[in-house]
Amino acid sequence: MDAETGTRAMRAAQDLVEFLRLAQRALERVAQEVHGVPFEQADQAALELQRVRQLAERLRTDIERFARHEAAAAEERGHPLRRASDHHPQFS
Repeated sequence: MDAETGTRAMRAAQDLVEFLRLAQRALERVAQEVHGVPFEQADQAALELQRVRQLAERLRTDIERFARHEAAAAEERGHPLRRASDHHPQFS
């Protein structure tokens, strides 16, 4: 994973967490406005969404950790065209 890919993955994971947070808030507002079966459905959906959001937050953390690890490994290896073993063509 290069730096650009890592950045995109981290942004996407953060967007997912934020989207799920907004959806959970919307369900909580719905639950405040209704009663009976619709309340129970909204309440159940909010619980399920909270579970999914927690999974998404763990995914975001894992992606960030992986991206940092990959970036450190790439830095340690150096730029692929700048290794000592690279052969550069001789121009005359």
